[in-house]
Amino acid sequence: MAPSAMKTHVDSCPDLETLAAYIDGQLTKEARADVTQHLTGCETCYFVFTESAHMRPTMAIAEPAVEQPTSAKAAVTWWRSSKVIWSSAAGLAAAAVIVVAVGGIIPRQSSESTQMRALVAAVGTDRTIVGRLSGGFEYGPMRSATRGEAISTTSPDVRIAAAEVEKATADASSAEALRDRGIAELVVGDLDRGIAALERAASIRPNDARIQSDLAAAYLQRALQPARIDDARRALMAANRAITINRTLLEALFNRAVALERSGLADEARDAWRAYLVIDDQSGWADESRTHLRALEERR
Repeated sequence: MAPSAMKTHVDSCPDLETLAAYIDGQLTKEARADVTQHLTGCETCYFVFTESAHMRPTMAIAEPAVEQPTSAKAAVTWWRSSKVIWSSAAGLAAAAVIVVAVGGIIPRQSSESTQMRALVAAVGTDRTIVGRLSGGFEYGPMRSATRGEAISTTSPDVRIAAAEVEKATADASSAEALRDRGIAELVVGDLDRGIAALERAASIRPNDARIQSDLAAAYLQRALQPARIDDARRALMAANRAITINRTLLEALFNRAVALERSGLADEARDAWRAYLVIDDQSGWADESRTHLRALEERR
């Protein structure tokens, strides 16, 4: 796919090489800030960015021949069932194929606020949460940090984006606003406030699988503290509730496997990691799942 393909939608959109460099962390601070700002307002580029991020590479392969999908539903089905491992550039090109094929924007599975999209883009692969948050966060290896370190080492872009989320939700009391606020606080390391916001969101909307899964991720993070080991049990309960609501929610399946492992339930954790890999066997999250599974098998 030619790099200019995406510009058929919005003339000011960055080309595919720029988005690939953005995902790989190869842009200057100024260029990254410009792309981040663009992603918050452009549905097409945000779709291409998030879909390619979900298939972040472990290796690069040649882009396969693709029969163009004829509908948005068919395009999403093809994309999510594809059995290739994308490089950043190939993944972006394939996502752009979908956008061009259906003649416009494919609706995302969830509708995130502009501020949350900016936060997801700013975080990139700089992962500070042991669990998996919903909302399209890109995979990255867990960055080790002691308690309190996350706030001081969080990048200015992330702190600004998190502040924008908190500002936008300051006077809101809906479940969605509370979820957004909770995630923003988690990302910058304020676990107690983040968990409090997510608990309130879950009490308002108990049948929302994403909120339950995010709450599980929050509990898992706090369970790293020696005095809060019981939070691993709370994380398992929240993840189980999420899976009861949505059995294919990848974030919940991942968080449940981590919670089982942290709770010392090795056999159940092995089964949970295998269950995750049935649905996702190619992403960075899948690679991490295999690492957990191998470690459990070796202990066995």
